[in-house]
Amino acid sequence: MVPPLTAQGVSPQGATLGNQIATPPTTIPRFPDARVSLEKGPIPPEQRIEEGCFLPPLTITHRALTSSTDYEGSPKAQKEYHSACNALQGQKWSEAEDHLRKAVDKNPKYSAAWVTLGQVMEARQQYEDARKDCAQASLIDPAYLPAYLCLADIAAHEENWEQVLKSSQRALELNPTSDPHAYFYAASAYLKLNQNDEAEKNALRAANIDKQNLEPRVHFLLAQIYELKGDPSQELSHLREYLKVVSDPQEAAIVKQYVADLEAKTAK
Repeated sequence: MVPPLTAQGVSPQGATLGNQIATPPTTIPRFPDARVSLEKGPIPPEQRIEEGCFLPPLTITHRALTSSTDYEGSPKAQKEYHSACNALQGQKWSEAEDHLRKAVDKNPKYSAAWVTLGQVMEARQQYEDARKDCAQASLIDPAYLPAYLCLADIAAHEENWEQVLKSSQRALELNPTSDPHAYFYAASAYLKLNQNDEAEKNALRAANIDKQNLEPRVHFLLAQIYELKGDPSQELSHLREYLKVVSDPQEAAIVKQYVADLEAKTAK
């Protein structure tokens, strides 16, 4: 078996979502989590601070990041949130958390601040607090998509695949046409729940939507699905797609070696 991938920027403490998604008897090297660690892992530049700043994998550029309740409170809450976003850009985690707590204190209905706070708590492996924060955003605004993606990500980290499915399905009810992340989480949950056909259907939908590679791990997920289905041609195809977007040299080297081995095996 090829050794699992190690993601640059992923906290070394605890398991990663990528490691959890791999399902025996798959032999594909396990792919990395999209979260940032507390030490490194820059926030994507396409995230706009004036609307919201979420940590990977909640990179959502095609849909407004704000809730209708975000600006109901004091302008001071918005100032605190913007300060938190700037702190996150500089990897100043404690400072960001402090600003986020001040933001939700000044405006308890600030959904974006609750979600970002939840992600910071998740990065610190404080999962109960993280879940409460993201759930609070969903209670404030039941139509706020990032809250459910946040809850799906936390549940995946805890290997609660029924909850991953529940949260991702709610996200898909809100936005069934243009968000690849929700389909990715649904596919991951179906794969872990041994519903491979549903996993394939949702993963393909994610890949079809994701023209900007906001969720490149979907190709690795599809490769795992096709390995389980005994389809090495499709498996190789999606591994090659993943190689087009993987940025970490170590990950690329491991996947390239796996692809070479699989090509040699299928050529016999």
